[in-house]
Amino acid sequence: MSIVLNIGIILSFFLAILLFSKKDKALTDNILSFWLVIIGLHLTGYYLKYNGYWEIYPHLIGITTPLPFLYGPFLYLYLVYSIQKSSALKPIDYLHFAPAILSYLYMVPFYFFYSVEEKVMVDKGLVDDYGVFSAILLIGFIVSRLTYSVISYRKLLQRKKMVLDNFSYDNRINLNWLQYPQC
Repeated sequence: MSIVLNIGIILSFFLAILLFSKKDKALTDNILSFWLVIIGLHLTGYYLKYNGYWEIYPHLIGITTPLPFLYGPFLYLYLVYSIQKSSALKPIDYLHFAPAILSYLYMVPFYFFYSVEEKVMVDKGLVDDYGVFSAILLIGFIVSRLTYSVISYRKLLQRKKMVLDNFSYDNRINLNWLQYPQC
């Protein structure tokens, strides 16, 4: 398991660096770069937990907890800006990141005001301070993933219909690869 996590972490950060350093990059390159960084950070959190580093460095407990809220928005924004060419996100697009930001804000007391012992006890389930919040997060992750997958798929179908209605040959302008499931 550790090898798989290492490969995923290295690939995520390596591809993000390649995209960040690309010349003449589009907005979609930046979106994909940030998405890869988030994936790398999330995998790093799993790696640290799997290898017991959270017991050595308990102040890291929960630092990656809200990150799954970002996967759906990055997928959707990547798809939207692959379809419509733009050089910047619209201000309304930043609302997609609100659940992750609100989750981090809710966890501020845990990050800054809990002692090391209290963090370990919460992580092991001995203290139920964040039990309800954890359940809400889990449901939120599932709803977010499903919702963003559905609206992204619908957006993809709309674009496909538009291309078929306006062009006779679509091999160079399709986004079919986005339909395949992601982990």
